[in-house]
Amino acid sequence: MRLKKVLIGAAAATALMVASVGVGYAVWSASGSGAGAGRALTAQNLVVTAVTPGAAAASLYPGGPAGWVYFTIQNPNPYAVTVTGLHWGTPTSTDTVNCPNANISVDVNAPTAVSLGVAANSTSGTFQVFGVLDLAKTAPDGCQGVVFDAPVTVTGAQQ
Repeated sequence: MRLKKVLIGAAAATALMVASVGVGYAVWSASGSGAGAGRALTAQNLVVTAVTPGAAAASLYPGGPAGWVYFTIQNPNPYAVTVTGLHWGTPTSTDTVNCPNANISVDVNAPTAVSLGVAANSTSGTFQVFGVLDLAKTAPDGCQGVVFDAPVTVTGAQQ
C-alpha cells in the first residue's frame, strides 16, 4: 500500500511538473501576422554655386581660347551622386556698363558630358570646367577684370 501511495505521489508530481511546463510555454509563446511599411525618400535638388576665380586663374581675353568656369555642387541627399551632364545657359557680365553682355558667350564646343562625384550630404570642392566661355575679339578694355556668370544646370544619378 505504501508503494501504491509513493507511485501515486510520484505520478501526481510528474503531472504537476508537465502541467507547469505547458503553462510556462503558453505564457511565453506568441505569434501573429500582418504587414509592415517602408517609404522611399524624395530626392533633393543639387545646388550649384558659382566660385569666382582669383586673378591668377583668369583665363578670358579677347579672341582667346574658351575660358574656364568654376563652381561647387551641394548634395543634400543621403547618397553620393555622380553628375554626368551640364547644360549651359546664357552667360552675363557683372559689369554691363563697361562690358556689355554681348561680349561673352558659351563656346560651341563647351563640354556637356562630365563625371563629377559629390559625396552624400556634402558640398563638393571647386570644380573647374575647361573650354566654356568665349570673350569676343572686339571686347572693350572695360571687360578687363570683369567676372562673368555662366548659368549651368547639372544632371546626374546616385552612385
